Amino acid sequence: MKLKKIIAAAAAFMIIPCAVHAYAETRYICAYYDTEGTLINARNFNEEELKNVLDSIAPDNAVKAKLFRWNENLEPVGEIVASDYTRGSGDDAANMESTAKAPNVTSEMCLASFWHNNEACSDEIIMTSEEIAEFNKKNYAAAETNTNDLSAIKGTYNGVELAEANAGFNSPSGLYINGSPVEEEYYEEIRENIRNAPVTENMEYKYGFAVNRTVMKAYPYEDYLSDDPSDPEWDDLVASGVAVNEPLVIMFTTGDGKFTLAKNACCSGWVPTEDIAVCKNKEEWEKFKNPDDILVVTGEKVYLEPSADEDLNEKLLTMGTVLPLDPQYADTVTYRLPWNNYVVLMGARDENGNFYQKRALIPANRDVNVGYLDYTSANVVTQAFKSLGNRYGWGGMMNSQDCSSYAREVYRCFGFELARNTTWQSKMPAQVTEMTNMTTEERKAFLDTVAAGAILIMPGHEMLYLGKYEGLYYTINDISSLVPADKPGVIVKPRSIVVNDLSTLRGSGKTWLDDLNCAVVIK
Repeated sequence: MKLKKIIAAAAAFMIIPCAVHAYAETRYICAYYDTEGTLINARNFNEEELKNVLDSIAPDNAVKAKLFRWNENLEPVGEIVASDYTRGSGDDAANMESTAKAPNVTSEMCLASFWHNNEACSDEIIMTSEEIAEFNKKNYAAAETNTNDLSAIKGTYNGVELAEANAGFNSPSGLYINGSPVEEEYYEEIRENIRNAPVTENMEYKYGFAVNRTVMKAYPYEDYLSDDPSDPEWDDLVASGVAVNEPLVIMFTTGDGKFTLAKNACCSGWVPTEDIAVCKNKEEWEKFKNPDDILVVTGEKVYLEPSADEDLNEKLLTMGTVLPLDPQYADTVTYRLPWNNYVVLMGARDENGNFYQKRALIPANRDVNVGYLDYTSANVVTQAFKSLGNRYGWGGMMNSQDCSSYAREVYRCFGFELARNTTWQSKMPAQVTEMTNMTTEERKAFLDTVAAGAILIMPGHEMLYLGKYEGLYYTINDISSLVPADKPGVIVKPRSIVVNDLSTLRGSGKTWLDDLNCAVVIK
C-alpha cells in the first residue's frame, strides 16, 4: 500500500486529522495489518513517542507493522520499518536498558528497527526464490563447500570399508568428561562399537528424517567432551545441529544400535538413532521432502502446545525448520479442531524406527511464515535479532548455535542451504571479497559499500554485518570468546549472540576489523 493510501486510511480511522496540517517536528505513521495484509489501524506520533508506539497501540489481531516517516508538510519520506509484529518481542529500547551490553553498544542498537534505518539496510529483494534454488544447486556442485545434494546420493556403498574408515580415527587429545581427562579406553570403546556395526560390502543408502531437534557428532558417543576441565557446557566434537523434519541420507548403525551414520545437506556424522525415522524407499522420502506448501519457522525457537501425544508434546522447532503445510485439513488433530492453527505434517518414528507422517497444530500466534521469507537485507537483520542474547553452543549443542550455524539458520528462512563452517562458506558461489591484504582504511571504505546481513569472516569466526554508526562498524554474531575493546588483554566468554563493533579485539591484540579475511555477500 502506497504512503498516500496509508495516510488516507489513517484519517478514516480518525487517528490523524483529515486536513493537512504542518508540524514543526518530524512525525511518524505506524500502520498495522492483519494476516490478509489489510490495514486495520494506524496512528501518527512524534519522536518522543517512537520507542513505545509499536506495543502501546497495536490491535490484538495485528501481525505486521509498517512505520513511515513524513516531514512537516506531510510529504512522504519513506517506509522505514516493515517487519512481522510480535507483541512483547522486546523491540523496545526501554526494555534493553537493564541488559548488559558490549562496549560502544547502546540500548537502541540492540533493536532490529535501529538498523532498519541504517543506509546499509534495504527492503529491496536481493534474489528471487528461483535464483535461491539455483544458488543451492551451484553450492552443492562446488566441492570446496562440502555440501551434500542429498537427492543425488543413491545406489550402494561398501559398508565394511566405511565402518573401518570411521573406526580408524586418531584419539583427540586434551579433552575432559566432567572435569576428568578422557582415557584412551574410552575412544577404543567407540572404535569397537563402530567395528561391530552390522555392515556388508554391498549396502544400499537409506533415506529418512530427523524427528527431533538433535545433533550430529564426529564420533558416536553420549557425553560432553570438553576442552576445559572447568567447563561442563562444551562438547568439542559436535559437528552440526539437525532440525525437525530435516532430510537425511542414512548409512549404518553402531554395534549397539544407538547411533546412526548419516548425511544432511551440510555435514556427515553420527546422530542418535532414536532421533531418526527411516523411509521405506526414496520415493516416499522425496515426496515428504518436497511438499507443495510449506510453513517455515521464523522465530528463534517455536514450541508446539502441550499434548498427550509424547511425539508432539511441546516439541522444539528451531529457526529455519520447514514443515509441510496441510491448509485444507479441517478434522480433529490431537483431539482438537484446527481453528486458528496451522495444520502441518511431522515426521514420526514407529517402534521399528520406520517413518510415518503425523499431523500437528501450530497456533496462529507463533512466529512462522507460509513459504520462505523474501530475501532482503532488512529481513536478514530482523531474523538475526530474534536470537539476540541466546546462548552459544559449539556445533549446535544444547539446542543452540555456533557462529556459522547461526548464519545458516537465519539464511534458511529464505530458502538457502549454506555451507557448514566459516572456511566452507567462504568458498560458496557468492560475491566473496578477499580482505586479507587490505589496509584499515581500505577495509572501512569497502564496508561502506556492503549491505546489512552480509557474512564477515575472520580466522575461526564469522558475523553478520549491520552497518556503520558514528564511525564504527557493527555486527551481530554468536560468539564464544573475545577481548573487549575497553579491556585489552582480558579474554571474556560471552557465549551468546551479541551486538558489538569491529574495534573489538582478538587474543592476538588485532581488532576484528583488521583480522577480517573476507566478506560473503549472497547475491
